[in-house]
Amino acid sequence: MISLHQLSIYRGNQEVLSNINCAIERGEHSIFTGDNGVGKTSLLATITGRLPARRGRIDFSLNLQGGESIFDWKRTHVKSVSFTDDHRKFLQKARYYQQRFHAFDADGLTVETYLKSLGYDAESKADQQLINEAELTELLPVSRVKLSSGQSRKLLIAAALLSRPKLLLLDNPFVGLDESNRQLVNQLLDKVAQQQDITMLLAGFYTQLPSCVSTEIRLTKTMAVKMQPAIGRQPLMNRQAHIDQNIINYFKEVNHWPSFKTCLALDKVSIGYPDKQILQDLSLSIEKGEKWAVHGQNGAGKSTLIGLISADHPQAYQNSLLLFDQPRGAEQNIWDIKQQIGFLSSELHAYFHDPTWTCYEIVKQGFYVTIYNRQQLPPEKMRMIDLLFAYFQKSEIKKKRFNQCSAGEQRVVLFMRAIIKNPPLLLLDEPFQCLDPKLAAKAKHLIESVLTSHHTLIFISHYQHEFPNTITHHYHLTEPI
Repeated sequence: MISLHQLSIYRGNQEVLSNINCAIERGEHSIFTGDNGVGKTSLLATITGRLPARRGRIDFSLNLQGGESIFDWKRTHVKSVSFTDDHRKFLQKARYYQQRFHAFDADGLTVETYLKSLGYDAESKADQQLINEAELTELLPVSRVKLSSGQSRKLLIAAALLSRPKLLLLDNPFVGLDESNRQLVNQLLDKVAQQQDITMLLAGFYTQLPSCVSTEIRLTKTMAVKMQPAIGRQPLMNRQAHIDQNIINYFKEVNHWPSFKTCLALDKVSIGYPDKQILQDLSLSIEKGEKWAVHGQNGAGKSTLIGLISADHPQAYQNSLLLFDQPRGAEQNIWDIKQQIGFLSSELHAYFHDPTWTCYEIVKQGFYVTIYNRQQLPPEKMRMIDLLFAYFQKSEIKKKRFNQCSAGEQRVVLFMRAIIKNPPLLLLDEPFQCLDPKLAAKAKHLIESVLTSHHTLIFISHYQHEFPNTITHHYHLTEPI
């Protein structure tokens, strides 16, 4: 169905894939894998026609009807799901990170309205069944912008399937999904593979796959090697990497921190919107230096909890919340709070749009309380940025535009941004999303090695093997009944 001939792809002025040859048969469901930055996302974009090939070509073996062009066929029969929601219906309105948490800024775009704009027929039994099997029926009246990252991922996949495509491309399809929803998506894709004339191409990292995916295509810069998928394999997270002593010493310095004993205390906190209750009577106390792992299914309120702590959620001021021994109130403004917190989440990742920012500039922003601050940093802090890029072996992307990097490269840049100012509290919401196993292992090893007994950590993940070995407490968050 698809043949790649001496294909070379560029992102900006950088060649990411060179002289790639590969053939994928009709109905051969495959997954592209490879290290971060190797060109998985770029290849999918080139197959869809969004990113032109610099050299070589892609051939489609099709039986075109009645003067139909390849461009017409792609427009009708090809659907793709990327890391973020790029549908026009969602992007045509101004978006900002905190919008999800504001009860009265829902912009009228419900999940059902969003789906109808993409072809959903509420009277069609087939469409109803698909939405029901994706477990989205109860979310139809909910505002689109208020979905969790996992709920959004399911919605995007279901929306792509509604048009019954013949070629479906899924970039990082399992990002943000909990265990039960990963299984649900796999079952949904298996059913579609059995019932429809479709070829599915996935890209990214996996611990489990739909049974219909029979081929793994591992990419390097110059090769595409086909092999059997290693179903059920677990990423290696125990690789040790050398950490420069200057980095270790940097995180031992805590004189810039405020004095406190209790890092966080919540007393019967409740968060809700007109269409959904998120948290109900949540009480929690985290002392200075504790390392907490937070578990919970998609939609349980994990990101809402993080938004409360980081002062991004407006309902924090309606609840009893103690942070760094201080009650949340008039004397504690949002910038004072953010100065003491390092933060990373999928939602935050989706809102880095400025095309002029380089990776170095984004890590540098971690020192400031607003992303538009341009103060001059002392040499020792500039040096620390260089050391972190060197630790992750990503020094070559320092001057690269952030929006020209792969999702995994972007994620490791935002991870560095979160930790660079050595804050007393780190909020890491699925920080290893999109990272290849080597980068994820490096990030985990760094957390385990440089955070002292004084640092407080709140770490969210849907994968047990990702939790640092230094975790001292586990907390399971459940949806209100």
